[in-house]
Amino acid sequence: MLHLAHKVTGASVQGVDGEIGTLEDFYFEEDRWTVRYLLVDTGKWFSGKRVLISPMSVPDGWGREGVRLTLTKDQVWNSPEIKDGELSNEGEAQVLTYYGYPDYWGSANIWGSFDSPTALMARAPAMTPASQNDGIDPERRHLRSIKKSTGYHLHARDGEIGHVDDFLIGQESWRIRYLLVDTSNWIGGRSVIVSPEAVEGIDKDKGLLHISADRRAIKQAPELESIQSALELTEIGPPFTII
Repeated sequence: MLHLAHKVTGASVQGVDGEIGTLEDFYFEEDRWTVRYLLVDTGKWFSGKRVLISPMSVPDGWGREGVRLTLTKDQVWNSPEIKDGELSNEGEAQVLTYYGYPDYWGSANIWGSFDSPTALMARAPAMTPASQNDGIDPERRHLRSIKKSTGYHLHARDGEIGHVDDFLIGQESWRIRYLLVDTSNWIGGRSVIVSPEAVEGIDKDKGLLHISADRRAIKQAPELESIQSALELTEIGPPFTII
């Protein structure tokens, strides 16, 4: 199953002992197109403190109805704060150290040697916690905010096709499986969902994503009746779909 990132933003975040706050944003790894952290606004509970939570702390289904964590209020309250919603160079290392999350990088799969954060955490007691490492540089893995990446323009090999309107995230893997692209200036208001695997280059300074296809190939992609049909797809589908 897939979730639209902006539809889930604002959902309630619950700890094992009660409400913690609301989901404000996602941080994803650009190279592997995988959500690595949820940015949670603790709001009235902790005076608006913003904290990063790994999907490794989300054991079950999640979505617009809410996100449940394996953490307590005290654990979240005492975690490192993310100032102004920004992920600093040392911010991720502090979070990993505080929670003792295991390494998720350095292997062929997207979550260490596994395909989901749940599987990684199931093996965590037998693995080396990230807190025992020298820390990591989030810029090295290009961690990006979904909110700030919304609006990026997509260029096919022969011209622009539109801009990113939303991100479709896999429920179990937390991979970004598709970009929802607004093509209102191209094919009459139809949207296109584009697999990140079709992205061959990113120009973050200009806010551009370069697609390894021409406009004709995208325009001739299969059609779906609605975005709901896309959300009900398995995580892996065609590279382009018209909605």
